[in-house]
Amino acid sequence: MSTLRKCVSELMIYDADDKLSSDEAGEFLSSHQYGAWTVDARGIHGVAELSGVLQDYIGIEQITFCTHGSPGGIYFKGGSLTVGTLPLVIISPGLYRGPGRLLFMGCQTARSSAGRDFLIAAGRRFFAGKGGVVGGCTIFVLGFSSGSRLPLFGRSSGGWEIGRLVLYSLNARGEIVASRTVRPFGL
Repeated sequence: MSTLRKCVSELMIYDADDKLSSDEAGEFLSSHQYGAWTVDARGIHGVAELSGVLQDYIGIEQITFCTHGSPGGIYFKGGSLTVGTLPLVIISPGLYRGPGRLLFMGCQTARSSAGRDFLIAAGRRFFAGKGGVVGGCTIFVLGFSSGSRLPLFGRSSGGWEIGRLVLYSLNARGEIVASRTVRPFGL
């Protein structure tokens, strides 16, 4: 007997062990109750649970991870997602409707060469054969009650700086075809 898979526009995956992430997921679901953009949110405790969650979905346009992060990965109490653990994640061919979008809203996930390598490796893993856009933040982010997050100022080894959203567009072969760094407020 086969299991029916859910088709939603966006899936938020959050850290089930973190109250802030859980609260943001609740706000996310509440703010998208009506309209054509359909959403779902699933909490996991570690990377070992990720493949099982992804197998429940088909035809997604965007996956957003709402967790804490660090340069080159996102944090779950039961095991983080990094370049080293990405091979453990099984992505079904029908997960994305077409070219996908993958967003990591954890602090500093895109920071430094470790962040770049993580975003590109994650894009290649999640978008194999389809391509898509993967993004993450370079510095601390602030969550709002609306469920949205905004990169903020933060202290780094080079002094104070403004956070940035870093995006990479990958083709179906996993090659980078474009990249963009977005600064809030045009700064």
